[in-house]
Amino acid sequence: MTPLSLLLVLIAAFVLMKIQLVVVLVLLAVLFATVIERPVMALHRRRVPRPLSILAVYVMIIGGIVLAGLLAAPLISNEAQRFRDEAPAQLKDLRAQWELGGNAALKGPGVNVLDRLLAEIDNPSSPSEDVTVGIVTGVGGGLIGLLSVFVMAFYYLTEKALLRRIIINQVKPGSRDRVERVWDQVEAQVGRWLRGQLLLCFIIGSASFIGYGAMGVRFWPLLGLWAGITEIIPIVGPWLGGIPAVAIAATQSWDKAIMVIIFVVLLQFAENSILVPRVMRGAVGLTPLTVFVAILAGTQYLGVLGALLAIPIAAAIQVIVSEYFKSRRETYRAVEAVSPGWRWMRGSTVSVANAPPDPATNGGTKTPPAITPSPPSGR
Repeated sequence: MTPLSLLLVLIAAFVLMKIQLVVVLVLLAVLFATVIERPVMALHRRRVPRPLSILAVYVMIIGGIVLAGLLAAPLISNEAQRFRDEAPAQLKDLRAQWELGGNAALKGPGVNVLDRLLAEIDNPSSPSEDVTVGIVTGVGGGLIGLLSVFVMAFYYLTEKALLRRIIINQVKPGSRDRVERVWDQVEAQVGRWLRGQLLLCFIIGSASFIGYGAMGVRFWPLLGLWAGITEIIPIVGPWLGGIPAVAIAATQSWDKAIMVIIFVVLLQFAENSILVPRVMRGAVGLTPLTVFVAILAGTQYLGVLGALLAIPIAAAIQVIVSEYFKSRRETYRAVEAVSPGWRWMRGSTVSVANAPPDPATNGGTKTPPAITPSPPSGR
């Protein structure tokens, strides 16, 4: 790397850090476009123009969200108000039980955690005016960001062929086929993974919604919604979704808390043994270590949003790295097939009569130089 190229890399990294929000919105737009590309292509194959196909998918998505909001908003709003009214008293009762109990873990760290929760509920750290301004600003920024993602995804899908052709033309002709293959694999695998993960979110959220309601757990609509949202994070998300349900059930009775624990464990067993093999068939499989490292890196970089973006980015990187190593193995095998280790022996069988004349011996023949055997380079 030359000093100039190193300087350009540092400048590019600095610019990316400064426009971090723009980079995140672009990544979200590309991921969203990857998710909806299959239904868009299905409409396009039916002779529907591509822009109209994208708009039709947008209308279906927005209509589904609005309909679900209209149906679930009153119930969730009532449960949220009930949580604000009843949760402090229930947590105080649970704190008193833990403090008087003989369990050292609950009496020490458990009571400290409940004290912090009660302090945040009773005395928020920010004044009400600041909270209101923060909520308004957050909702406004979220709507603007969502609109930006929809617009960028629309233009990405409509101009994808042109963008792809421009990028592919910058690659060496001998490598264009491989780059196109990797591009297709990344889109197919990441899109399949995202669609499968969203389907799992819906299934687990609905099952939790019904299960917690059937067991009579308080605030079951909120707990079911939380379980569906946290399911988007692989491996750790399902357990994060079940912990609040166990805590709320513990405020009612230990028997109900045990029932919730059994329900969460059985639900995760059914997901891992039945749902994941069927829903995520053909998707990119990430190892648990890769998932944890990606989540930690994304959380450090962008918080919760970074943790969500880290998984599909890690899946794309895994496809690219796998293709790179596959190409290296194929190249190495081809070199071994063309240049085996005993090829050096062929040079020693050259006939002396076929050697070129040597002027130093007045027309005599020159003995070919000895060839030292060497292993294949592997390149």
